[in-house]
Amino acid sequence: MLSRIIVPLLAAAGLMFACGPRTPSPVASARLKGGAERGVTSHVMVDTSSGVVRFAIEVANDSRKRVELNFPDGRTHDFVVLNDAGREVWRWSAGRLFTQSMQNRLLDAHDSVVYDEQWSPPSPGHYTLVASLRSENYPVQQRVDFALR
Repeated sequence: MLSRIIVPLLAAAGLMFACGPRTPSPVASARLKGGAERGVTSHVMVDTSSGVVRFAIEVANDSRKRVELNFPDGRTHDFVVLNDAGREVWRWSAGRLFTQSMQNRLLDAHDSVVYDEQWSPPSPGHYTLVASLRSENYPVQQRVDFALR
């Protein structure tokens, strides 16, 4: 009787151990040193030359291999504007609806993607843009200060 309980429990424990969480492979996250393979880089641009302010974040794959950007939902990027006191005055994603399904974006070797938006500022002043790529495996966040006169 006791063996009818213990054997299934041992089998279940063995299955849980075999299928349990694993640490990421060091080969998958390794990068070559010396600039041979740099990976994902980003560049943020702010254009204040017209009545509206234009923001852009360019994400580039500087490696020799294809890179897959994994996103947890439909919001791939976001732009936040902070005033000189550090308070949020505008967020691109505020009031928007996004899909709840995961997304993937492939970037071939030496390829890039640009996410851009525009903002109508309420008044002149000093601001900080916080641009972010919401990728799970290559998250990026950059800050850029700018002034409007």
